[in-house]
Amino acid sequence: MDRPTEPVGEPFSAWPEYVAEAEAIIEAAEARGLHLRLLGALAVIKQCPNHVWLLEKTNRVLTDLDFMGYDREIRDVERMFAELGYEVLGGRGVTMDVWVGRRIFHDPSGGRRRVDVFLDRLDFCHPIDLRGRLDLQPVTIPLTDLLLEKLQIVEINEKDLKDLVVLLLEHPIADRQAPGAFDASHVVELLSADWGFYYTVSLNLDRIRRYMQTIPDLSDGQRALVEGRIDHLWQKVEAEPKSLRWKLRARVGPARRWYQEVGEGYRELGRESSAWEG
Repeated sequence: MDRPTEPVGEPFSAWPEYVAEAEAIIEAAEARGLHLRLLGALAVIKQCPNHVWLLEKTNRVLTDLDFMGYDREIRDVERMFAELGYEVLGGRGVTMDVWVGRRIFHDPSGGRRRVDVFLDRLDFCHPIDLRGRLDLQPVTIPLTDLLLEKLQIVEINEKDLKDLVVLLLEHPIADRQAPGAFDASHVVELLSADWGFYYTVSLNLDRIRRYMQTIPDLSDGQRALVEGRIDHLWQKVEAEPKSLRWKLRARVGPARRWYQEVGEGYRELGRESSAWEG
């Protein structure tokens, strides 16, 4: 097998082709009773139809198709991709941590984009456990996890900030799990148990505020809407009582690294920052 390399980005105008390929995979998975849910940019597109225009205006780049699945179903998932004409991508020089909790599939004919399937959890700067959560919503991972997927990135880049602005424009904050809304209680639960995750999210929410000022296509009303949703969510996080362990870690602060580094194997795939770039 060839050694995997990071796929070349394509202009955002190609998004209907990406979505069509993703929907074909989802349809095949559903026919087999398998849990595969989109994450990353395509999940944002599917969940934010009213604001796809902003991703196009800001020249959002697309790369591969990213899915979340369950490890217990991986053999059936591999069989499904084989039946669809994909092959598992791997090769010499790639360390094993690339494949722990992840599979990469490609079309040897070159006719379709590469597919990454993550299993059970996203394990990057701050782990996000999706076991038992993929039934909450069809097609994509739950909205709240999609938001956290972006907010957990320490060295966040512009394309992730674009995704976050679009997500927060499209969807409100709810106190509990509700269709079409972010579940504040789930965010509060995670951040109140982990000061490092809390700190990264606080930094990224401030970055969203600053980044919005650089987008000329946003109206003052749209900026105010996003800022209001950020404030609403953060007030709930701050109001939640914190554990003694959380408070002790907060005293140390960022003087000690507060996030986990991505494994060396991901750097071999061209992902050289401390973040997954989905």
